[in-house]
Amino acid sequence: MKFNIDKLQKNTSTKTKTTVLVIGMFFVLSLFFVYMQYATTKEFIQESQKAYEKKLNSIFEESIIRVEKFYHNRGLANLNSYGIQEALSNQDKNKLYALSKNRWKILRNENRFLKSMIFFDKDKNLLTYLGESPANNITPSNNSLFIDTSNNHLNYIITISSKNNGYLVFMIDSIYFLSEIYELANIESYIVSNDKTKPIISLKNSKGLSLTNYLTKQKNEVPKLFNLDSNIFTTHHIKINNVVSDNSFEILFFQDITSGQQRLSNTVLKSFFLISILGTIALIVMHYGFKVLIVRLEESQEELSSLNKNLEKRVEEEVALKTKKEKEAKEKERILVHQSKLASMGEMIGSIAHQWRQPLTQLSSILVFIELLYEKNKLTKEELRGSIQEAEEQIKFMSKTIDDFRNFFKPDKEKKVFSPKQSIEKSLSLISSSLENHKIKVAIDFKNEFTINGYENEFSQVILNILSNAKDILIEEKIKNPQITIKVDKYKNKSQIQICDNAGGIKLSPLEKVFEPYVSTKHASTGTGIGLYMSKNIIEKSMNGSLSVHNNEKGACFTILL
Repeated sequence: MKFNIDKLQKNTSTKTKTTVLVIGMFFVLSLFFVYMQYATTKEFIQESQKAYEKKLNSIFEESIIRVEKFYHNRGLANLNSYGIQEALSNQDKNKLYALSKNRWKILRNENRFLKSMIFFDKDKNLLTYLGESPANNITPSNNSLFIDTSNNHLNYIITISSKNNGYLVFMIDSIYFLSEIYELANIESYIVSNDKTKPIISLKNSKGLSLTNYLTKQKNEVPKLFNLDSNIFTTHHIKINNVVSDNSFEILFFQDITSGQQRLSNTVLKSFFLISILGTIALIVMHYGFKVLIVRLEESQEELSSLNKNLEKRVEEEVALKTKKEKEAKEKERILVHQSKLASMGEMIGSIAHQWRQPLTQLSSILVFIELLYEKNKLTKEELRGSIQEAEEQIKFMSKTIDDFRNFFKPDKEKKVFSPKQSIEKSLSLISSSLENHKIKVAIDFKNEFTINGYENEFSQVILNILSNAKDILIEEKIKNPQITIKVDKYKNKSQIQICDNAGGIKLSPLEKVFEPYVSTKHASTGTGIGLYMSKNIIEKSMNGSLSVHNNEKGACFTILL
């Protein structure tokens, strides 16, 4: 029998589908909630265990510092007692023993873990001792340290030097530190070696007997967590440094974390219990809430059905309106481009007139000169040829001027690599006559030679447009000592061209309005308000650069970044 999913979906009510979806989401969120509760509790327990291990390590280190300081003072007191220094210098064993006997009894009563009080001469040879017989490998040392004695036991050695007469050494059983930890932290601890044949050092406390037996049976490293007598223990390690032995030693602590693990289990059970209650309440609310919801959904469905009838018509109207606006925008852009071309042509004709004024004057002078010679019958062939040649030179110059303007305003079809310096010089050449006539100085500062990849003619038109605007405002404002400054340099791995004038700045707020169409700061007879708008489009849309403006203390500055 083939299972038809589509048929099952059609026969399943919306209420059933929604209920299944909500239960599924509730189940996922519940699992996430339980996990977060479990993780938070576990993290808290782990942090507590780390703090506990840090506390145990601190107790051990402080015990070493305290016992070393205590016996160092006691040793100095004994060495400075009557007759000790003399007996030590003379290596008088009997006198050393007799003079130190009472102090040994006092020290022994103070600490039952003090095993020996040993005297050595200045050459570190054994003289005498009180207490247990010292092992052969015990000798005076500059530092206090642990020594693994021949009887497989770890002892702590404290050495006090006696003014070059000899040494006094105290030997303390390492169990002393286990007792300190037990008294201050109330926890059993054990000293174990990496050599499993060596016995485990412990307090021989009956409470830790099962743990001692467990350690004895362990052939490998003790696990981090283990179960023993229905309890769960975690293992803490403190490495013992300064040990004179072929083996390494460490102190092990077994913290009973049964209550913590039980807390974890209770957290999970409480979370599941809370989720069960919330789930039941949610199902009841859903059951009664669906009745109201279904009624409202039916009402909404009728409204949607009514809205859908007009939706297609509205979409068509919106699309038609958008298309109309796009056509209007394109037409507006086309008109702006056309007006910009007309403005450029007007500027070109004006520039040609400026460029032609001098050669036309020169041609007129040549014709007058020929006429004058002819009337006086002094016109020779040589004079005529020379005048004709000079006139032809002027005519060639005028023809070249027309070619330069025609090529200048011819749009580029493809991008190419060009020199901004040459483009700027070409733009300047087109208005050089006009600038000279109005005595406008141009200062050019090319700090770095570099090239630009883009449309050279369009770039030149932008430069010409900015230069023409600067020229017009300088003339309009009748500025004394008018000047245009052009700086070309690198800025943040980009080419920067900056053109500034000294006409007092642009009086618009905000300044960026100067790039909007039909916005002009010139007189109505000279400004169209299109040039800067088209210049910004060329730089930012066609060449992926930026064109900005700001006022400085002298005038306006236009900055191009490419």
